[in-house]
Amino acid sequence: MPHWKSEQLQQLLEEKEPQQVFGQAVKLAQALDMEFIGLTLHLHIAARGPQIVLYNNYPSAWNTLYQAEDFINIDPTVSKCHHTTLPLVWNDDLFHEVPQLREAASAYGMIHGWSQSVHDQQHNESQLSVSRAEGAVSRDELFEKSAQVMWLCNTLHAALSTHHLAKYSPLPQLSERELEVLKWSAAGKTAADVAMILSLSTSTVNFHIRSVISKTNASNKAGAIAIAALRGLL
Repeated sequence: MPHWKSEQLQQLLEEKEPQQVFGQAVKLAQALDMEFIGLTLHLHIAARGPQIVLYNNYPSAWNTLYQAEDFINIDPTVSKCHHTTLPLVWNDDLFHEVPQLREAASAYGMIHGWSQSVHDQQHNESQLSVSRAEGAVSRDELFEKSAQVMWLCNTLHAALSTHHLAKYSPLPQLSERELEVLKWSAAGKTAADVAMILSLSTSTVNFHIRSVISKTNASNKAGAIAIAALRGLL
C-alpha cells in the first residue's frame, strides 16, 4: 500500500492559501500513481444561490473544452456524486449515455480513475477525481487507495469550502442576544413569546429581528432563519 510521508500531510494541513493547499494535494495524488486531480466545490450561498468552484491540474485545453461544451451538466460523475459518497470508478458503462465526453477526456489522458464526494451538514459538496492515462484501476487498487482519496477529499473540502464560503458570503456577525431571539423564533415562537422567555419587551425583540434580517440580507424573518441555519448559526 502506498504511504504518504508525514511531512507531506503536515504541509497540506499547514497551508492557508487555496492554490498552495491544492498544490500539496496534487503531490499526494501523484504519490498514489495518479497524474491528474480535479476538485469541484458545490457551495450553497445564502441569498446568492449555488456556486461552483473548480481546482485541477488538467491540461488547459481540456478545461477550455469542458467549459465551452458545458460538460459539467452532462458529466455522470457530477450527477452521481450528488447522491453517493461511494467511489465511482471511471469506465465505459459509467459514461454510456455520453460517450463523447469519455472520448474527449481520454484524448487528454484522463482515462483511468475514480471520483469521490463528501457532503456537509449545510448541503455543500466537494467532488474529487483522480485519474491517469495508463493502467486500469483494479479492485485491489481501489480498496488500497480509496481511503486515502476520501481523506484527501474531506481535508480539501474543510479547507477550501470554508475559504470560499467566507469569500462569497461572510458569516453574519450576530450578537448573543440576536442569536437567542433567532433561535427561539426558529422554534416557532412569536415575538411576544420570545419577549416573555427572555424578559424583554416585544418592541425590543422586534428590533433584534429587524437587525438579524438586515445582517443576513434576508427579505423577512423566515428567510433570516433559513440563512442562519444554512450557515450553521442555529
